[in-house]
Amino acid sequence: MFHKIITIMVAFLGLTLNVSAMVGNAGAVYTMTNAAGGNEIVIYNRANDGRLTLAGQVATGGLGSGGEPPLEPVDALGAQNPLILSKNKRFLLAVNAGSDEISVFRVKKDRLVLVNKVDSGGDFPVSLTLHRNVLYVLNSGGGANITGFKLGRHGRLTPIPGSTRSLDAGGMSPPFFLVSPAQVGFSPWGDFLVVTIKRTIEIRVYLVDADGRPSSQPEITTSNGTTPFSFVFSRRGDLIVVEAFGTGMVGEGNAGAVSSYDIAPDGSLEVVSGSVSNFQTATCWIAANPSGRFVYATNNASNTISGYRLDRSGRLSLLDADGVTALTGGAPVDLAITPNGRFLYNVNAFDGTVSAFKVNKVDGSLTSLGEVGGLPADDGAVGIAAR
Repeated sequence: MFHKIITIMVAFLGLTLNVSAMVGNAGAVYTMTNAAGGNEIVIYNRANDGRLTLAGQVATGGLGSGGEPPLEPVDALGAQNPLILSKNKRFLLAVNAGSDEISVFRVKKDRLVLVNKVDSGGDFPVSLTLHRNVLYVLNSGGGANITGFKLGRHGRLTPIPGSTRSLDAGGMSPPFFLVSPAQVGFSPWGDFLVVTIKRTIEIRVYLVDADGRPSSQPEITTSNGTTPFSFVFSRRGDLIVVEAFGTGMVGEGNAGAVSSYDIAPDGSLEVVSGSVSNFQTATCWIAANPSGRFVYATNNASNTISGYRLDRSGRLSLLDADGVTALTGGAPVDLAITPNGRFLYNVNAFDGTVSAFKVNKVDGSLTSLGEVGGLPADDGAVGIAAR
């Protein structure tokens, strides 16, 4: 009714006006072109029903990696969380893998404003994590490292002295995506920093002190399954890790899996659910529903999403017996869930599209809301964040 009244008033006054823009949007979804000639954030308006509309794009001021060898165009960074929102949704942070930088945007209701760009402290930044005002970046090129920054109230990043920790796990710059470090992430309370390393099949856990600096040496646990890739934490602090079982240029066929772990006070890990297979190929990215009941992983070579149920003890079970909770576009990579848990979105790197789904809060099933374009096809698009 409100829409009709506004439309009639506009027609009477002889004006041209976007009624949807006047009424406002429920939120927004952000993705990243990762273009080698100039990285950009692509902005989508999110309607109340979860559907997306392409709204525009803004330059990060840095360079992406594109899809040049030895990287695959459908897996350009080999990592999770190259694009993140602060918890209060005031800032959007992005890596510029091609120019070794981090860009910070102030999030406005209808636009993004670039407020800061800094050197990442290493080669080929691919993953970001933020707890309160402490940011860490994973630089996966060369020897690889993690480096810390303080995020100021106006979006300025300041390096934390003595925060860099060498991983001795890269080798090339840019690195080969099946051997490089995949993600850095804070635990829910900020007391641990976790890094997954595909080549050495390791999960490294650093204790974090009150000043935001990680311990000089991590506690190292061998992953339950090979090629540990991305991870999330449950509400109670369980670590949930995707295993791509990568061999050659792609994951081992129909072998993707997810494991869950308890973290001890010293950072050591104990397996809760070991390698729960989803029968899909190249399972690499993961997101958790805010309720803590469901997690979802994209299967890059199968063009599917696998959903898992997570019980109170941290044990995992498939939502669907065949591991297929939803079909996506070509080569799904990063995915994100809205803060209210109602909608899930994923980037399809091969198609240059974003798939949208409604999440059933009772059983975790996904209902397709279609796809929207706006990203470069087959050229390395990565990252997604939703508000």
